Amino acid sequence: MPLLVGFTFDLKTRRAVPYDLWAEHDDPATISSVEAALKAAGRKVVRIGNSKALMKKLRRLKCDIVFNIAEGVSGRNRESEVPVLLDIAGIPYTGPDALALSVALDKAAAKKILKYHGVPVPGSFEITKAGEVRMPGVPHGMDFPFIVKPRYEGSAKGIRADSVVEDMRALRRKAVFVAECYKQPALVEEFIDGWEFTVGIIGNGPLSVLPVVQRHVDKKTGLSSHVLEKCGRKPGVSGCRELLEIDPVLEDRIKELAAKAFLGLECRDFARFDFRVSSKNKGIYMLEANPLPSLAKDDYFAMVAELEGITYEDMINRMFAAALERCGLK
Repeated sequence: MPLLVGFTFDLKTRRAVPYDLWAEHDDPATISSVEAALKAAGRKVVRIGNSKALMKKLRRLKCDIVFNIAEGVSGRNRESEVPVLLDIAGIPYTGPDALALSVALDKAAAKKILKYHGVPVPGSFEITKAGEVRMPGVPHGMDFPFIVKPRYEGSAKGIRADSVVEDMRALRRKAVFVAECYKQPALVEEFIDGWEFTVGIIGNGPLSVLPVVQRHVDKKTGLSSHVLEKCGRKPGVSGCRELLEIDPVLEDRIKELAAKAFLGLECRDFARFDFRVSSKNKGIYMLEANPLPSLAKDDYFAMVAELEGITYEDMINRMFAAALERCGLK
């Protein structure tokens, strides 16, 4: 009999406040593409949906494993909802467990673990209350410019073209915006001006670190085109840095740090990591871990599949095979 695969996910909706509330959720086209890829390998796929749908179906759910890309809606533990339910039911699933997902989503918590494992991250501090008139002093050794973002969001949520701030007035304004709009502390990071890169990993042991891909960076804002597109801006090619051939030594170092981050954060099966290389000191800094990365056909993993001369379907099933092997399933 073919392997029976449950499929958990969150779909985008048209209306949201703030507008990027569903930024991490998937388009119907992506759900259909992943489902088709799994079916192409001879598996039977049962669509489950989000965590609420899973709760309703959990008692009668019969599947060998769940392919999970559900992001949840709110709170720093939202990505953990599906894994917790599946752990209770004793059903294996792809990707990290609940604890690893919560830690990776909470940028402040993830930074502590990454630093412990020798992965450089930008210096940072938090502003916790929107109503604070007097902001905490900038920690010793840190200076403007800073970038202000929500503490536990992904997919560039809460980041706008004016999120890079040059003075205390702008810092206060963006901190209040994050706290009031996203109902969470504002994470204030040293802004690393320079090239931006992203890299994916598949496997558990040994790890397969995929090619490093460079992103365009907008000269005016210093943000990547990836971020600007998320907040509704489409920078022209003239406004972006030219893509450069990646130096092999630099690529190897980024891959090494990504592998450290994967293991340190206890990711499983597949993940993607974003880095910046400072134009000032050439230092490499990790910006974000993505243990539930986008699987859209216009995003990183599909791009790398094309670079490696394999199909999108092959890439999805390569990721799924890592989970099957970890879970002892064939």
